[in-house]
Amino acid sequence: MRLFCLLTCMVLLSACRMKDPAEGVLRVTVKYVSQEPRCVRVEVGDGVHLEKADVPSSEFQDKEFQLAMVRKPDWNRLMNLTVTSFSAVSGTQCAGTVVEVRHNPSLDVAPGTSADWSVTLRATDADGDGYFAEAPGSERPDCDDSNANAYPGATESCGSRVDLDCNQLVGCQEPNCAGQSCDDGNACTLGDHCEGSGLEARCLPSQTTTCSQPTGVCDARQACNPTSGICEAVESTVGKTCDDGNPCTDTDECGADGKCVGTARTCTTAEQCLASSGTCNPTNGQCVFTPLPAVTSCQDPLACTTPDRCDGNGNCVGTPATCTPAPCYRVKQLCTVNTECEYEVDLNGTCTTSGGVPGVCSDTAECSPFPYRPSNFDPNSIAAADIGELSTSGNVTFDTTSRSWSPLGQVTTRDTIKYVLLDQGAGNPQAVLIPVTALTLNGTLTVTGPNPVIFAVYGSATVAQSILATGTIDNPNAACGTSQGGAGTSVGSTGGGGGGGGNGTTGADGGNAYNAQNRGAAGINRATGPEPLLGGCPGGNGGAGSSSGRGGAGGGAIQLSVAHTLTLDKTLSTSGNGGAGGSTGGGGGGGSGGQVVVEAFQLNLTAAARITANGGGGGEGGTTTGNAGGAGANGSQASGTPANGGTGNNSIGGAGGAGGAGTAPPVKGTDGTRDGFGTEGSGGGGGGSVGSIHLRSVQSCVINASSVISPAPTGGCAPP
Repeated sequence: MRLFCLLTCMVLLSACRMKDPAEGVLRVTVKYVSQEPRCVRVEVGDGVHLEKADVPSSEFQDKEFQLAMVRKPDWNRLMNLTVTSFSAVSGTQCAGTVVEVRHNPSLDVAPGTSADWSVTLRATDADGDGYFAEAPGSERPDCDDSNANAYPGATESCGSRVDLDCNQLVGCQEPNCAGQSCDDGNACTLGDHCEGSGLEARCLPSQTTTCSQPTGVCDARQACNPTSGICEAVESTVGKTCDDGNPCTDTDECGADGKCVGTARTCTTAEQCLASSGTCNPTNGQCVFTPLPAVTSCQDPLACTTPDRCDGNGNCVGTPATCTPAPCYRVKQLCTVNTECEYEVDLNGTCTTSGGVPGVCSDTAECSPFPYRPSNFDPNSIAAADIGELSTSGNVTFDTTSRSWSPLGQVTTRDTIKYVLLDQGAGNPQAVLIPVTALTLNGTLTVTGPNPVIFAVYGSATVAQSILATGTIDNPNAACGTSQGGAGTSVGSTGGGGGGGGNGTTGADGGNAYNAQNRGAAGINRATGPEPLLGGCPGGNGGAGSSSGRGGAGGGAIQLSVAHTLTLDKTLSTSGNGGAGGSTGGGGGGGSGGQVVVEAFQLNLTAAARITANGGGGGEGGTTTGNAGGAGANGSQASGTPANGGTGNNSIGGAGGAGGAGTAPPVKGTDGTRDGFGTEGSGGGGGGSVGSIHLRSVQSCVINASSVISPAPTGGCAPP
């Protein structure tokens, strides 16, 4: 590399001394990348002073050279450097046009320090047109260094599609090109000319070549080729669906030769009474098959016809057979030459279960002793040997505790009767299930004892005699718990007992004795619903031991489940009893009504039907002088009228409250008073609540408007 000295004769110092002078040295290295400059001018200044040196290209070594100068003491700290490349050299001076200018302003060099600066010239002339790219400050800048025809001032025609003169306008956009001919590059256009001016100008055709289109379905669409200007096929029709005009060919499509060709149709059939192969009729394209002989066996679509034979005309024909339904089904449609046997469920039809028990058909075509699932027991679990008959010749009583009948001689089918004990859990009494195929009563049937009774009739039944389980659950009764009426207590005179609680409702409180708080509390309500089957609860005793009135017994629990039709023409009652009046003590509370569950596939209640579970009335309180109170009335067996509480036997004992009936709630016993002689009266007993009645019919129940149901039933079988 050659080293030059600017402004001073310090070549020896610059090249040979070991260290820079005190003023500092400014060294400039100039390089070029592509275009070798003919001459380079280096200018160094501080805004006031300016020094320069011209260096011809002969001084470059390996595309660079270096200059050095000793900085003068009076120069400013901020300096600038400008390096200019020229296209020619004249003697020792740069000449020609400016190729490139590189300028570095505001170079900070502290006094007494040296600095090294480097400048790279990047001008290029790749296309050799004498114009330069990457050359800031050039007097001959190039806009496209890849095209020797593109440079400022180049000639550009109106048909050009490239900016040659570097004015950022192309072809028709050049001045004075409006209306002049041009070329849009598309051979399919004619009369190309410039329209518009400036950047909005465009080369537009006067006419466009239109190609005639063929009419054949397998002929390709024609379009003008913009390169040649000739109409040519622009798409293939090979594989396109067509019609060759022959009805005995299939999958017709266009071939590579532009013709429509199809595949000859093959005629085959799987019809039983026709030859498997046939021929195609060229008139209509239909396959024709020869019928097989009339003796040929076949199978028509109907399973119920037999034997099936071909009729000689290609048809398979069979003879209708008898339709035989499976158990619990009946024929809905007979077998014919056109229809199959059809069956439907024989709902409620008679059948016999696999255990030999007479049954009915359910809606699922199952043979069951009952066409519905009754409450509290499974009819399918009862063995056929345990299903007897219940027939009486007069009034009889059934004791649930001993499971005995009285008088025994009036139960004519006693030897067939079996008893199934059902555990109801939770400390509830066992239910006694009596399964029978027939229930024939010729007198009133009275049920006593604390156990519920279920009469399961595997068939139909008409109950024309009363079934009564009234007042059968007496004090004390552990199964009732707090549903039993509370006893009154003794504080001088005594309080009345509370009424028993029933299914879903509470009893009524007893009355207090004169000037005391010693009444018996009402029994709380029991669980609702038909399961478990529970009787009513007794009322509480009045206070003062044996001189008090005893609480009335609660009604029992009866379930009558009939597989087929049940007609009720008499009374079915589980009403509670009234409480006794106290001799000197409080009156007893009334017992609550029990529970009645009646279920059947078809339930009919006649005008004489009476279903009741009313509460008993509370007893009247006695006096301290021994003037006994009156007993409360038993809950009605045949009406929805509330049972009256005891009253009127003395003037100061509290009256018993009425029992619940229908929608009427039980009434609280009244408090005792005192007369002018100092005699005090005891409290009256509270009324017992109603029990519950559950009526269920699979088919719509029939209830005569004159029948009586008290209280209102659950189960969806509402009175009219």
